Amino acid sequence: MAAVITPVAMLSYPYIDQPQKAQNPGDEPKFSAAFVFAKDADLTQLKQEVIAAAEARWPGKGAEMLRKGQLRSPFRYDAEAKGYPEGSVFINARTKTKPQVVYAHKDPATGKAAIMPAEKIKQELYPGCFVRASVVPFAYDKSGNKGISFALNNIQKVRDGERIDGRAKAEDEFDAILDAPDVADLSDII
Repeated sequence: MAAVITPVAMLSYPYIDQPQKAQNPGDEPKFSAAFVFAKDADLTQLKQEVIAAAEARWPGKGAEMLRKGQLRSPFRYDAEAKGYPEGSVFINARTKTKPQVVYAHKDPATGKAAIMPAEKIKQELYPGCFVRASVVPFAYDKSGNKGISFALNNIQKVRDGERIDGRAKAEDEFDAILDAPDVADLSDII
């Protein structure tokens, strides 16, 4: 299946800088995230690729199996129960390989999306920021569970948003109690 670039989504439960602990004994830890789409987001291409993945695995009947609920859909419509905005839809995506992350702005040297430095990922990709993701739908049939899910390739941070995990920024919690050091004073520290 081909990779699909999602519409802009609110990021939730990001495990991008470090993999999430394995959910079942013997499973490998994975990098993962939830992508929450506004109720008016155009999910047409994602849905078409999900149907194509179902048809590739179950030729001639995959789409019908999805429609009848015989396959688990990757689209979650219980967003409000998870605390997401009313009417939103979300997907989860995982990978064993650490995703690459880029900014929305161009790198002046390459003219392509600027790569986010690894040490910035945890700070920049927080629950509530807005991103696009490169995902690949795939079919699974394991231990009696059948459905379609998404593999996560890469992420592009589009813009900041209000944090949804309740964690405050350090600069918003503390007042500065010292003046900024002079550049000359830094030589004594370093």
